[in-house]
Amino acid sequence: MQIKTIVALLIIVFTSIAHAREFPPAPGQRYDVGGYNMHIFCKGEGSPTVIIDAGLGDDSSDWFEIQDESAKITRTCVYDRPGYGWSDIGPRPRSSLVISHELEVLLKKAHIEGPYVLVGHSFGGYNMRIFAANHPDKISGLLLVDASHENQYEKLNIKLPQNLAKQRNTIILPKQSDQLLTDKAVILQERAYNAARAEINAFYQSSNEVKKYHQLPNIPLIIVTRGQGEWKGRVDGEKREKIWVSLQQDLWKLSPRSQHIFAFHSGHDIQLQQPEIINSAIADLVATSRVMQ
Repeated sequence: MQIKTIVALLIIVFTSIAHAREFPPAPGQRYDVGGYNMHIFCKGEGSPTVIIDAGLGDDSSDWFEIQDESAKITRTCVYDRPGYGWSDIGPRPRSSLVISHELEVLLKKAHIEGPYVLVGHSFGGYNMRIFAANHPDKISGLLLVDASHENQYEKLNIKLPQNLAKQRNTIILPKQSDQLLTDKAVILQERAYNAARAEINAFYQSSNEVKKYHQLPNIPLIIVTRGQGEWKGRVDGEKREKIWVSLQQDLWKLSPRSQHIFAFHSGHDIQLQQPEIINSAIADLVATSRVMQ
């Protein structure tokens, strides 16, 4: 009986440890947005509120350093789309229109009122453009960081992969796992992979949604574009980079009050490679918003 008891206790202990490792404490708060919970983490005080949406495969932790700087001048919030970070898995399809609606509900539940300065990285740019189009009176600025363009796959002649298994590490591998528990990357990798796969499966739908909700309010817009190529080693790599730059320049046309900045020493993850550029752009939009208020 003693041996069985000890074994049972050990099972309970290891199960408890595993459970603790699987669910590191969320730095922010989680709110029910319709039968599933989403995580949002805010720091700082003041208006406008900066809302940051990470790129495909990334979670809120990839933007903690940017948040720390931005929070010195105003309230700054990072959140996790369903399936990423500390948010539950959400319903399909994972298109930008669905995601922007989820963000709307999340902000209401968290009592985070506008005006907002929106920051969208990569795929997050889709979501923030639709959110801005649907809430023009609440938006005082928009920052698109090497953001997706609705025509990018046609222009670049890229077919979305049917099977991401071989690409999971390059898509999901967290870039700032040292800020968190060392096992966060392993614990959350499968969920993040599934979330990224669902977003990729709905990418064409998201592109069409952005085309439909293309009209932005008359707000300050900053486009930040990478300066380092992401297709190195490919025969058509240089050609693709030129197309990417032309698509980024096209985003500049979304507002008559736009700026286009190049991060010459960065690849796609500008927030990690040249964070000072992102911090400066956010500060500019916040300052402009305060003059307008």
